[in-house]
Amino acid sequence: MMLTKPINEIIEQIIRERNISLERIAADIGVTSMTIYRWKRGQAMPKSRIVLNALSEYTNKSLATN
Repeated sequence: MMLTKPINEIIEQIIRERNISLERIAADIGVTSMTIYRWKRGQAMPKSRIVLNALSEYTNKSLATN
């Protein structure tokens, strides 16, 4: 599964639509909240395809339950 939007837009969408915290996203995909914060601010990008896939799957599951 590939991401179709930039990471920061995906994170913003999850936060807005699901009313979920950065800490919750981080815990759910197995990274630190500081990592999610950096992605959200555009200060870093995931370096692992595994993390990208986890975030993509998380997004699809989260948004599908609305």
